[in-house]
Amino acid sequence: MTRRLAHLLAGAALGCAGASLEAGAQTPEAPAPPASDDQQQLADAEFGRRIEALTRAQDWQGALDALGARPDLAERPDVIRLRASLLHQLGRSTEALAVLERRLTVAPDDALARFQLAEIHFDARHDQAARLAYRLALSGELEPRRRQVAEIRLAEIQERRDWRLWAGASVAPDSNINSATDASRVDLFGLPFELNDEARRQSGVSLSAFGGIERRFALTQGISARASVIGSFTDSPGASFDTASLGLRLGPDFTIGLAEVSVQATAGQRWYGGDKLDERAGLLAAADFGSQRTRWSGAVYAETIDDKLSDERDGWQASIDAARTHYLTPSSLWRMSLSLVRREAEAEPESYTQVRASAGWLMPMPWSMAVYVEPFVSQRRHDGAAIAFGVVREDIESGIAARFSKRDWTVLGAFPFIAASLSQSESTVAIGDFSRQRLEFGLTREF
Repeated sequence: MTRRLAHLLAGAALGCAGASLEAGAQTPEAPAPPASDDQQQLADAEFGRRIEALTRAQDWQGALDALGARPDLAERPDVIRLRASLLHQLGRSTEALAVLERRLTVAPDDALARFQLAEIHFDARHDQAARLAYRLALSGELEPRRRQVAEIRLAEIQERRDWRLWAGASVAPDSNINSATDASRVDLFGLPFELNDEARRQSGVSLSAFGGIERRFALTQGISARASVIGSFTDSPGASFDTASLGLRLGPDFTIGLAEVSVQATAGQRWYGGDKLDERAGLLAAADFGSQRTRWSGAVYAETIDDKLSDERDGWQASIDAARTHYLTPSSLWRMSLSLVRREAEAEPESYTQVRASAGWLMPMPWSMAVYVEPFVSQRRHDGAAIAFGVVREDIESGIAARFSKRDWTVLGAFPFIAASLSQSESTVAIGDFSRQRLEFGLTREF
């Protein structure tokens, strides 16, 4: 292919961008091609002029058909990106996403393809996916004009939506639904007791649903108020282990440059086995700041707890969470996180301190897939000796979790995922020793 054709294809892609910047574009980065005869050069030049004319006339289908008539060009990066732009202009965003995800599978450092993918998510108001894609694109070699657009888009995502809805569902084969021991006997008050099936490890398949609705009220430049309702429900084999939760949040948000800060009052209820487990009310302060490539996030949370099953568990809980996310390439990132929880209850054995640390890595995989892998370890130590066991309970749990997604697939507009986790807990009391293996097949969608 001649250099002239490469420049004309670039102009065609820029024509798409002129009609809609979100379509992405092509830059004439192609190396000089080998020499060809005059007839081939003339044919290539004519083809390039035709593509450019069709896109300038916004004849997207005509341009797409013309590209389809040249299978010899199909694997060129500029042609792939132009094809995705044309599909997006035609409203065939799912196909455009698939084209770009396949491109990123073989070229994970293609920042321009990641930028185009972000623009498609932005148009569809998939704000979480768009935010991630823009930040991944900014970690690569993105030209200044599109770098500026990505930064503007990230600011717009924070401000543009008054309403946000999200929902998801999953099915999960689980070897240990109730995180309980598989021991058959345990010593209580120095005497051996047989554990019934309700207290022992339970396996089965759980069905879960979750979602939320959020309303944002703009107040002044950089300041808004946000109210949200979040709920979840898990149906496990046998009603004894069913869980549900409902939470409310309300408070102001502040945007200062690249920093986002929120302060929210919270209230919520939880149910276990069909009975109300507890009621909670508290205050949450959270922040997200840093550069576009390296982000720091943290939260401080304090709440009162009214336990409905035991007055000894009434009290309060406070937590501190911190995380650092670094975007490595247009297709990978790593994240480190640390959390500290302090629980105070009426009964000393019910009070504890818990620390959890994890490190995760998002990486591309073949077949347009991505995986986020996160090993973790946590330690929980109670304040006083449990009366029944005669020792202070201390649990150490370690494990690894992975979440796989195939980003060129959608089901009714929702993105499918597979999550897997393995964990092992060791405790100073036998009832706290357990292992767990869990798979989860689900869908998530943002509206």
